[in-house]
Amino acid sequence: MKQPESKVLLVDDDQQNLKSLLNLLRQKKDKYEPLTAPNGQVALQILRQTVPDLIITDWAMPQVSGLGLIKTVRQTPHLAHIPAIIVTGVNTTPENLQEAFDAGANDYLTKPLNPVELYARTDAALQMYYAMCTIRQQRQTIEDQKNRELSTKAIEIAQKNRLLEDVGKVVQEAVLQLEAGSVKQSLRQVIKTIRGNLYFNNEWDAFKLHFEQVHPHFFASLQQQFASLTLADLRHCAYIKIGLSNREVAQIMNISPESVVKQHYRIKKKMGVASKQTLGEIVMQAV
Repeated sequence: MKQPESKVLLVDDDQQNLKSLLNLLRQKKDKYEPLTAPNGQVALQILRQTVPDLIITDWAMPQVSGLGLIKTVRQTPHLAHIPAIIVTGVNTTPENLQEAFDAGANDYLTKPLNPVELYARTDAALQMYYAMCTIRQQRQTIEDQKNRELSTKAIEIAQKNRLLEDVGKVVQEAVLQLEAGSVKQSLRQVIKTIRGNLYFNNEWDAFKLHFEQVHPHFFASLQQQFASLTLADLRHCAYIKIGLSNREVAQIMNISPESVVKQHYRIKKKMGVASKQTLGEIVMQAV
């Protein structure tokens, strides 16, 4: 199967340098799909519309420098993983190299560009990028599977406790209709056993135990960011994290789906986050 071309964003305010870099990548048209930006500002506009596999940027540019571009990319969640190579003909000291790496650059090229070195470093950056993408996908697959198991477990525990509650009510009604005797005493023992199991199998305690094995820092991270969240708020956030629908959350918490929606609105208000963000997006960004 043919490997698709890697999308590479080239950024340089010098039109001749940009043209030379573009021509070099076009010579490998079966490997690279180059995009160009005449400065860092335009590059950021392009990044709002598309996510490349690699950024190769000049260092010294007006408005937004190469380092400024890379720093912005690293601070943008859906772009932060993109590798970046910075190119310069002036900033070539070891201190400059350290500054570039501190800003988030993955590699460093000096002008005039050597085509062999350009291809080698570009391929190395892309290979590392694709390897990391594969690892992230594998981790996500594992996490999704564990979240599905958590969802099933949470619903099963809730259903079991609802059943125990219903059985307990029926037995309690029967006890009230019986005269004193061994049968009544036995039924009272049954009620006691049911209540003991309800306490032992409290759905939140059981769920939280399994949840923290999959997401060990989730609650601590949320509480650190949003100290005003209550236990009920954290429960809702945890259920969102594992992908439960409002209807499923309502079933587990024994409330209406409408109440779930209202609670989610209140949680978001407590967090004081931008209105354009959904509660689900905020929760998914938590560790």
